[in-house]
Amino acid sequence: MRTDKLPSEQNQNLERFFPLALVALCAGIFLYGLGSLPLIGPDEPRYAQVAREMFTSGDWVTTTLGGIHWFEKPALTYWLSAAGYWLFGETEFGARFFIALLATAGVLLVYWFGQRIRSAQFGFFSAAVLATCGMWPGFARVATFDLTLSVAMALALISFFVWERQQAEPQPRPTGNAAFWFFMSFALGVAVLAKGLVGIVLPSAIIGMYLLLTRRLKIVFNPKLLLIGAVIFLATAATWYAPVIAKHGREFINEFFIAHHFQRYTSNKYRHPQPVYFFFLVALAGSFPWTFYLIGSAWRSLRTWRETLADRLRLFLWLWVLVTIGFFSFSGSKLPGYVLPIFPAMAMLIGLELERWCQPVIERRTKVLAALTTAFIAVVGIAAIFVSQRELGVTNRDALLIGTVTIGVAAIHLALWVWRGGKLATMVLPFSLIVVVVAATHWVFPALGNRESLRPLAMTARMAAQSGERLVFFVNDDQGINFYATELPWRDTKSELVVLTSASNVALMAAASPTKSILVASRKRWVAGLLTSEQLATETLGEQNFNARCSPDCDWILLRVWRKQ
Repeated sequence: MRTDKLPSEQNQNLERFFPLALVALCAGIFLYGLGSLPLIGPDEPRYAQVAREMFTSGDWVTTTLGGIHWFEKPALTYWLSAAGYWLFGETEFGARFFIALLATAGVLLVYWFGQRIRSAQFGFFSAAVLATCGMWPGFARVATFDLTLSVAMALALISFFVWERQQAEPQPRPTGNAAFWFFMSFALGVAVLAKGLVGIVLPSAIIGMYLLLTRRLKIVFNPKLLLIGAVIFLATAATWYAPVIAKHGREFINEFFIAHHFQRYTSNKYRHPQPVYFFFLVALAGSFPWTFYLIGSAWRSLRTWRETLADRLRLFLWLWVLVTIGFFSFSGSKLPGYVLPIFPAMAMLIGLELERWCQPVIERRTKVLAALTTAFIAVVGIAAIFVSQRELGVTNRDALLIGTVTIGVAAIHLALWVWRGGKLATMVLPFSLIVVVVAATHWVFPALGNRESLRPLAMTARMAAQSGERLVFFVNDDQGINFYATELPWRDTKSELVVLTSASNVALMAAASPTKSILVASRKRWVAGLLTSEQLATETLGEQNFNARCSPDCDWILLRVWRKQ
């Protein structure tokens, strides 16, 4: 018997468990195997190391990498990782724990907002989508800055919307309603602590556009609220910006604001070019497995654009998404994490579609979106069987297992839909995705860690290095060395890793070393130039061989090199 609509009393009993269910969902998605994957990518090892140096030195103001000032990002994420080190030791789990906890807070914030502004079911669907759409859990499990900014922005924008909605009541109470304005002001200060000026620029642009379109701009021109809000914002941001500027002055301003704000936005100085439509693709891919519900929400909003303009919640959510994408689309530097702040809004837009499963009569469109979602999950599972071998280097067995588990999730969703109705199937789907995370932890993470982290080679280098011997990279570098063998690499004045591109330069560096030898890390494709050089003598100390199914260009080799007499 189909039960697309549960009785009212049964609904109320079920809603009592929504917060607990969401906490359990986040624990499974964000925390399981959190420390099993090495620090990956170019950024996470650096950020984790900066936090470690802050933790060990006890200097909570100055950010350093390899003992050299490194003013790329503000302090909030470093503080979170340092707190994790204090609780769990200087490990991958410690670096990531409070980021995952903050991601959980973001999910619960969306639930609270949804049930306050609309219904408990809308809040649950939206929060469950946020916890399971690809980008949010992906960034919840790494120690980077995008998640902290996203949660702070969500708190600021949600607080504003609740405050603005209260102002629209027939008899608003300015004194009682001011609390949410103050929450917004505090959250904006936290957002600036999380990732700099973008933390105030983006929310202000979204709020300003919303007030212009709804013709309510005048409600913010309350001198008392503006003054108190400004004081709260500045006091929050000043907890780090005031002491760091007082201590480092022009050096900090030039590096942090000029280089890593204005030059990063207006140029390709940091080598992350992408086409102008890049972030639209990121939004679609990052919302898996809910992508078709997002497309359905966009299509519904376009077809009923007049109603969308009148629906303040939907309008606000779309502005949250589109203003953010538009802002970063014109940046000279583009990375997927830049638009992570849109995902709470996209989760709620998807939640508006999922909420339709709670109606007495289910629309045909909603059923079509569910069918497409089931098929999409199954297709991704089938693709994983073949693609993961080549792209990640997993074994045939592990690729088959992870693909089968993903296809199984699609099958469970379809079976529940046919047996018990779309509402129950949709509510269970997020929890079935925990199985995919558990499977990936055991069958994908080992190969992914070997491919994306230099930890094995870095540990070999630490054990093999003689006293005073330093390491350089040949042709390419890898930032993973920063956490796992921080003290070994030669660095420039900005703590960037020294990369040499010719055998003669390697010979000169070796001759200048106190030990008359250096360690050289190189990809295997480049090492022939060193092995055949008449100037150099070499000794192979270790290799990091990625699975043979991967490109051999991924392999690394560690050499000890000295100049021939």
